Amino acid sequence: MADSNVTNPPRRTRETRKRRPPELEVQPPPKAAGDTETLARGAEALLREHPDALVAGLASNGLIVPVPQTVGLWGQGLIEGRAVFDNVVAADRNTVTRMWVDLRKEGATTGNVRMLRRPTAWMKLHFIDLLEIHGIVLAVLLPSDEEGEDPVVAEEQVRAAPRFSTLIEDEGARVLDCDPAFTEMFGYELGEMMGQSVLDQIHPDDQGRAVEGWLTVLSTGRNQQTRLRRRRKDGSWMWVDTTLHNYLNEPGRNHVLVEIIDISAEMHAQEALKDREELLRRLTNAMPVGLLQLDDARNVLYNNTRLLEILHGPDGAAELIAEAMPAGTTSLAGSAVPSEDADEAPCVSLDHLLGTLTDESRDQLDTALGEVLTEGADRDIEVDVALSTGELRQALFSVRALLRESGEVSGAITCVLDVTDSARARSELERRATYDTLTGCHNRSSILSALQAELEREGSAGIGVVYVDLDEFKPVNDRLGHAAGDELLVMVAERLAHASRDSDLVGRLGGDEFLIVLRDMPSSDVAMPVAERICGLLATPFELSCGEVGLRGSVGVACAQSGELGAEELVRQADAAMYVSKGAGRGTPVLADADTPPVD
Repeated sequence: MADSNVTNPPRRTRETRKRRPPELEVQPPPKAAGDTETLARGAEALLREHPDALVAGLASNGLIVPVPQTVGLWGQGLIEGRAVFDNVVAADRNTVTRMWVDLRKEGATTGNVRMLRRPTAWMKLHFIDLLEIHGIVLAVLLPSDEEGEDPVVAEEQVRAAPRFSTLIEDEGARVLDCDPAFTEMFGYELGEMMGQSVLDQIHPDDQGRAVEGWLTVLSTGRNQQTRLRRRRKDGSWMWVDTTLHNYLNEPGRNHVLVEIIDISAEMHAQEALKDREELLRRLTNAMPVGLLQLDDARNVLYNNTRLLEILHGPDGAAELIAEAMPAGTTSLAGSAVPSEDADEAPCVSLDHLLGTLTDESRDQLDTALGEVLTEGADRDIEVDVALSTGELRQALFSVRALLRESGEVSGAITCVLDVTDSARARSELERRATYDTLTGCHNRSSILSALQAELEREGSAGIGVVYVDLDEFKPVNDRLGHAAGDELLVMVAERLAHASRDSDLVGRLGGDEFLIVLRDMPSSDVAMPVAERICGLLATPFELSCGEVGLRGSVGVACAQSGELGAEELVRQADAAMYVSKGAGRGTPVLADADTPPVD
């Protein structure tokens, strides 16, 4: 970038008067595009008031040109270089651009900028359109000691190396001439280049393309563009775009003009992007989670190998990869990559990917995807996966929306975890917390919780409970052992389940006591036959592995309507009725009523 090179022309003779100190916030000249005389007078006043300013004449294209003598200067220093734009720090160049664009309609524009030679201080820049009178746009920079609130790091105070240069070559691709920009870009002087073959300066890997482009220009006469690397004098390589113009056999020319554009920054950015894509690709394929990227139309943009293994098993994943096109696979951006990247999973259609989900799980996932893609919501959903081997596994889909800068949903990214082992462990913990480990029926806590929920359920037709206590159970334990007792309890639980309805719940309160919750039981007239059936089944001998044993049950029944009682109170009533049954000793059920004495 060009620095502010300042020269000081002689001061004009003028009356000595008191100067105003330079200020940052000076009122700009009037912004009347059509009143050129007013603009000229405003410019003259500005220059008179600020002899310590920096000025430059600008052509209509923005390049610096000499300030004509018709513009009266008062000892101001001149800004030299290519353009004012080059002298401003990068962060403020948009300001200069906007000022220049607005100048066409305003006639004069003003803005605060920081210069390369002093990047921590603000200066006031004026553009004044004097083209009709003096043939220039006048740029005026007013100095200031005011420090910027967010100082920028000083940039290198040298003019930026050019990005465009030209060579002139003969029909044998030998150098005839070059412009100064070529010398700056590559470090060679014209004397070092004259008569030399340019092929020696082209990277060996690019020489084939260079020769092909040269022959095409010679044979067709059409311009030819080639992207290649040229060697600098220091031995480094620069990526350039070259355009060959065939002027051979033209009067006064007889040469090939080579236009060269420096694209090294672009190529470095592309190489850095490729490096990041390769790193990301390696990471995603090494991760223990499945990854799935969709666009807003549910097209698969990316999936890794682990996703295939989770949803189809190792063998199924291998089959899917084998079925993919051998010509290549798909990268994260959906572009083709060489087939030697064998660890890159091919993109598979969404229907094929999710083909192993159970119907219920697929419906749930489709609903979740719809919410993510339409509402931008985040969803986590656990699904069942039925592998071709018959194994049933569980996977957790964490679906997250991808948003554009505008906030619009552009797609979704999904992480998929195989949670089969944790799901099974969780299921086992839930089972142990809910069911009796010996009999498989509900344990005390879960049966009482279920009863309380039923009592609170709206729309219930009524609830009945049957409290069962096994008579003559202790002698079985004492005589035949605890193993026989456990076997008998399992058989009792099975008979209780057989005697009750499918909607009823059977629970073990502890020891030899059981509780049956009768759902939607309108009255005791319906509950008592169930209890009598239970008594009959318990009176039937049990065939244990050690022989036949007889048993009898004491049974109490209590009924209530929804909202009348709590679970503990209803069970207490049934328990009291059970003791009445036990006292009778006939193995028949007893219905609790208001006169049934409570059990201490």
